[in-house]
Amino acid sequence: MKRKILPVAALILLFPLWVHGQNMDDALRYSKLFYQGTARFNAMGGAFTALGGDLSAIALNPAAAAVFRSTEISITPVVMFRDLNTDYNGYNNNDRYSGMNIGQMGLVSTFGNGTGSGLSSLSIAYTFNRTNNYYRHSVIDGISNDGSMADFWALQADGVNTWDLSGTAWMAYDAYLTDTLPGYYDQYASIFSYYGETDPVYGQRIKRTIDNAGFSNEHTIALGANIGDKLYLGGGFGFTNISYTGHYVHQEIDEAERVFDFVNFTYTDHFKAVGSGWNFKIGAIVRPVESLRIGLGITTPTIYTVNEVFFSNLSAKLDNDTPSDPNDDANPLVEQDDMTYRYRVTTPFHINAGIAYQLGSFALLSADYEYIDYSSARLSRGTGGYDFSAENEDLAAEFGSAGNLRLGAELRFGQAYLRGGYSHYGSAFVEGTLNEKAVSNGYSAGIGYRQNKFYVDLSMVWLNSYEAYMMFPDDPRPSPLYNSEPSDLNTSDTYLSVTVGLKF
Repeated sequence: MKRKILPVAALILLFPLWVHGQNMDDALRYSKLFYQGTARFNAMGGAFTALGGDLSAIALNPAAAAVFRSTEISITPVVMFRDLNTDYNGYNNNDRYSGMNIGQMGLVSTFGNGTGSGLSSLSIAYTFNRTNNYYRHSVIDGISNDGSMADFWALQADGVNTWDLSGTAWMAYDAYLTDTLPGYYDQYASIFSYYGETDPVYGQRIKRTIDNAGFSNEHTIALGANIGDKLYLGGGFGFTNISYTGHYVHQEIDEAERVFDFVNFTYTDHFKAVGSGWNFKIGAIVRPVESLRIGLGITTPTIYTVNEVFFSNLSAKLDNDTPSDPNDDANPLVEQDDMTYRYRVTTPFHINAGIAYQLGSFALLSADYEYIDYSSARLSRGTGGYDFSAENEDLAAEFGSAGNLRLGAELRFGQAYLRGGYSHYGSAFVEGTLNEKAVSNGYSAGIGYRQNKFYVDLSMVWLNSYEAYMMFPDDPRPSPLYNSEPSDLNTSDTYLSVTVGLKF
């Protein structure tokens, strides 16, 4: 060993030049939207771009406000049940969660009831919608056969002299999990190959516990114009806010005592992000005949300003080749105090097109298609003028365009309604990438009861999502020294929502 391992090495360090790694995950997190709306909106799969007349629809197409003929107010509490399943090299874990929030609330007022081909009425509306729930508690636990996070840290350090190391590359070096190759000051290997002196030995247990939380919301203020009950126009502003806590604890344990000197290490990564943003919305609904509506809604990129507070720490236990003698064990510890960072995220355009057909007073059918080009998302204006050019290149290479499909139907039986829907959210990743099949599919159903001045609706939504999760990146070199096996993450959400509404 090239460096002497002290029996106990506890260091408290600051890295003023290192920041938490903003990357494509952040851009995707704030770009992907799953609108929670009224129970009617949820039950019909969110297919309301052409229908209008629902407070939730105004966020997709502000022309929906112009369809209203009176003043209306509604509120929708939502109960969510989330089931998370992980599969890592054949080792499975399950976790369940439930929580409650306000998914939607809003108010619309309509002025004027003219007739003819001119302006019939104007409507002004305010709506609130929850657009994502970031909660995730899951455990990935299994045996690694091909790599370690320590290998990734060694790769991070390659090309940098030891005295210039920073971030996790420095933390791993200072905890004796990485070191320079014999005869080099800027080439590194991990303890799993005894710092490049032997062939790598794996088989260690990896356990990662993920504890994420948070949400994104959108407030929309819109103005709609009804022109002769044939053309509905709308425009408005969306004001968004996000709160996200990303936290994980990564442990690697040599339970089989295969790795020279190594017993275990624990790495903790934590950050809290809060931000706000804005966008502009325009839309139109055309009714060429009484029973048919065609709609188009466009939401400009949302521009977020995000502030993060983050820290990390790394501890290790090394036994100096004498497992039976704890007197020469080493327990290095490297900790980082809270640090802050500020940057901007610009999300893609969201373009919604829809068509709806009404079968008399008995039933209606509706379909939406949403287009999003995730490769147009951008990170910018980092603290100190950082421009994220490398991260944006990676983002443009990995992300592509995606289409979301929403279908809905409603049957009317007097004052009672029966509803159903389907939704499909396409993958943000291009073909050939790890997450090209990271899609979500939703099924929904609901019932409603409506009078002239009052209504109550109930819905259930079942949403299933898949993601291939990498605990650390693969070695990208032509002859990689290590690999990272992905873990399959399957999320099953159930949303129960109840809407109470009043008309004046």
